[in-house]
Amino acid sequence: MKTLLKFTAITLAAMLPLMDSAQAANEANWKIGRVYNRLVCNACHRLDDGKVVSPYERNKADWQVYFAADSHDTTGKANPSAKYYMGTDYRESIKATNKAAAKFLKMPNAIMEGHVIEFYLRGAKDSDTPARCQ
Repeated sequence: MKTLLKFTAITLAAMLPLMDSAQAANEANWKIGRVYNRLVCNACHRLDDGKVVSPYERNKADWQVYFAADSHDTTGKANPSAKYYMGTDYRESIKATNKAAAKFLKMPNAIMEGHVIEFYLRGAKDSDTPARCQ
């Protein structure tokens, strides 16, 4: 009986982190969005025009409109879709030169979009935790 209880306790202890991970996969994580933004998005912006995009530049409603409109570039110099830059096609195209893109390559597009959007909403000018990019 004691052996069975020990086995059950060990099995449950081993499964708890897996259950947490499964639950976390269904929720947007601003920390993942921040890492992606810093190492993928802003890496390109620094090369392009030297200007990083900070969540603090807009309020939450403006960021929601921006992401809903899916309008990244209106000049015609780059892909006009914000979703493209959060997608696997883009990550695949830069994986050789960007380790973060390679690391996040297998993450589904919708999940990555959720993480990035959550980062911008969490750090928006009118949020509880406004954030400027570094």
